[in-house]
Amino acid sequence: MDNYQDKISTQEFFKSVFSYLTFLKSKWQYLLGALLLGTCFDLLTKSLLVEHNKYSGFIGFHLSLDGQAGGGQLQGLAGAMGFGGMQTTGGDLLGANNFEAIMKSISVYELALMKEITLNGKKELMINYFIDSSDIKQNEWKGNFLSGPSGFANYRFKKKSFEDFTPLDNMVLADVYNKLLAETRIEPREKTSLFFLHTTTTNELLTKKWLEVLLETTEEFYKEMKTKKTRQLLFQQERRLDSLAYLMKSNDKRLARATFDNPLVVDPTGQMRSQQLARDNAFLSNQYYTQLANVETLNRMIVEQTPIFTITEKIKLPLSQYKKVGLITRMSGLLALVAVIAILSIIRTYQNAFSEQTVA
Repeated sequence: MDNYQDKISTQEFFKSVFSYLTFLKSKWQYLLGALLLGTCFDLLTKSLLVEHNKYSGFIGFHLSLDGQAGGGQLQGLAGAMGFGGMQTTGGDLLGANNFEAIMKSISVYELALMKEITLNGKKELMINYFIDSSDIKQNEWKGNFLSGPSGFANYRFKKKSFEDFTPLDNMVLADVYNKLLAETRIEPREKTSLFFLHTTTTNELLTKKWLEVLLETTEEFYKEMKTKKTRQLLFQQERRLDSLAYLMKSNDKRLARATFDNPLVVDPTGQMRSQQLARDNAFLSNQYYTQLANVETLNRMIVEQTPIFTITEKIKLPLSQYKKVGLITRMSGLLALVAVIAILSIIRTYQNAFSEQTVA
C-alpha cells in the first residue's frame, strides 16, 4: 500500500513539474520580453555611464636577500671590540618568506607615498599625485544621498616627518593605503627568486610611477634594516677613529716640541720624556691603523649585507588598457528573467488557490 502511495506521489510530482513548465512555455512572450529588457538596460548603462579606463602594468625583478656574507665577520669583529653577543640584523624577519608581507605593509607604503617624484620638471609627493590622478575622488570619496562628498578630496600633504602627522593625515593616508593595497599584488614565480609586481589604476602614468616608487622604497627599506646594526657599529668605530686621530696629532706636537727643546736642556729627564712620547706615538699609530682597518671592514660588510634588487622586466608605456565590468551588469538580462519567472509563479499560485476556493 505504501509503495502504491509513493508511486502516486512521484507521478503527481512529475505532473506538477511538467505542468509548471507548460505554464512557463505559454508565457514565453513575457520571459523573452524580460530577457530583452534586461539586456537593453545593460547596453544602455554601459553606453551612457562614464567608465574610467583601467591601466594595468607590472615590473619583473630578481631578489637576493641573503646578505649574510659578513655575518660571521661582524660577530667576530664586534666581540673583539667589546660588543659581545651582537647579532646581525635580518634573520627570519627579513627573509624571503616574509618579503611579500613586508612589501605590502603600511610602513613601506607610507614611505613610498611620502616620497617625492618628478613630473614635468616639478617635484610632487607621490600621495598628492595619487589623489589627483586616481579615481578615489569619484568613488571612495564621492559620497552618497545620505552624506556629501568627503573633505579628503581637497586635502594636500606636505613633506614632513611621520611623527608630525595629525589624525587627519593618518585618516587620509589610511584610505589611500587601503585602495592601493587592493590594486597592487606580488606574484612570485615558482621555483625561482623572480617576482612580478602588478598594479592597476585609472591613470597610465600613475600605474608606472607607483610601481617604480614602491619597488625603489622596498629596496631602501631592506637596505636600511639589514645593515642597521653594522651601521651602528660603524658609527661608533668612526668616532673612536676620530679620537685616535686627535690624540695622534696632539702627541706629535708634544714630541716635536720635546725634540726641539732637548739640545738646549741640561735636565736628563728631557731625554726620557722624548722617549716616552715616542713610545706613545708608536702605540697610537698602531691603534689608529688597526681602527682604520676595522672601519674599512665594516664598510665592506655593509656592501655585502645590502640586498640586491635586479629589474628583469621594466615597465614601459603604453600599458594594457581595459574596462572593468561588474558581474551584476553582465547578468542584467538573467536577473530580469528570474524576476519575471518569480512574479508569474506567484500569480499562478494565487489563481490556483482562488479557483479552488470558488469550486468549494
